[in-house]
Amino acid sequence: MKANIDTEVALARDAFAIPAAGGVLLGGGATANQVVALTDSAGRRRWALRGPRRDARPARLAFLLGFHHAARTRGLPVAVPRRTVDGQPWTYDAQGRPWLLLEYLPGRPLDRVTAELAEMAAARLADFHQLPDQLGLPTTVVGPETTWDAWLTGPEDTWRACAEVAAGHHVLLDAYRVHLDRLYEHAPALRQTTDRVWGHGDFHGHNLLHHRGRITGVIDLDGVGRRPRITDVAYAMLMLARTGSGDYRLKPHLLRAVLTGYQRHAAAPLTAAETRALWSAMVLSQLPDPAHLTALRRAGRDLGPALARPLAALRDLAAERTRLTNLITEGATR
Repeated sequence: MKANIDTEVALARDAFAIPAAGGVLLGGGATANQVVALTDSAGRRRWALRGPRRDARPARLAFLLGFHHAARTRGLPVAVPRRTVDGQPWTYDAQGRPWLLLEYLPGRPLDRVTAELAEMAAARLADFHQLPDQLGLPTTVVGPETTWDAWLTGPEDTWRACAEVAAGHHVLLDAYRVHLDRLYEHAPALRQTTDRVWGHGDFHGHNLLHHRGRITGVIDLDGVGRRPRITDVAYAMLMLARTGSGDYRLKPHLLRAVLTGYQRHAAAPLTAAETRALWSAMVLSQLPDPAHLTALRRAGRDLGPALARPLAALRDLAAERTRLTNLITEGATR
């Protein structure tokens, strides 16, 4: 790994003309992307070098960099991209893989969630959702490879795509069948959410930075796209209010904090129809993404953990559906 870091530090110095002296690999095995925090000669983290392995389509990368600029100019705490010495938005390494350079944002990942931080995080999500539909981007809007509603609009095709890439993990994949049935039983409210906003797509503690009691950064915009706002709200509730890693029983005070923060800062409160759809949106967020699985396999990662981890969330969501529905309804009407 050290040799790879050295190579990437040299690439960043040469391509982006920054005084990088070292680097630290960020992230874990949950993504195919590679991110290196680059340090200066004093050991301070100043830049983030991103290798977008999950979705490296040039049109998608151009859109995301334009989105970073547009969101930043509107006051959101997202990273500023830098261009190469010859004015290009990204560079390529010797293997032909793209690398982007972003300014490093201060703060620590939101690992330990308090009610206060959960409420502030939800307020930032509400700000995200208030970005104007037309951002004046100099590039065409290109969405994620897997659409947010793939399991609703093309369930059989989506299942086949997952089954093809998850060869050897059919027992794990088959365990999703019962949860799919539950989703479709309660999906009508979710299907009826027709309004679209700019959604983050992966709004959880590790993609939020905080410092001295405030949210200082919203990172990892790889999942940005047009989708119902409740898909983000539901995922934020699930990830910020859970008991802990692998334990998705939601803590009532944290769930209320997420809802309170969002409701107070949203352009408009959640509607009754949106509130009814939150539980099914949580379930939808935990179903396999064929593009994600494909990227993991291409990167040589074991697909087992990526298929097993969401099942814990789905089991807890199924066991607590009535209680969660009551808590959500109560919180949304406060």
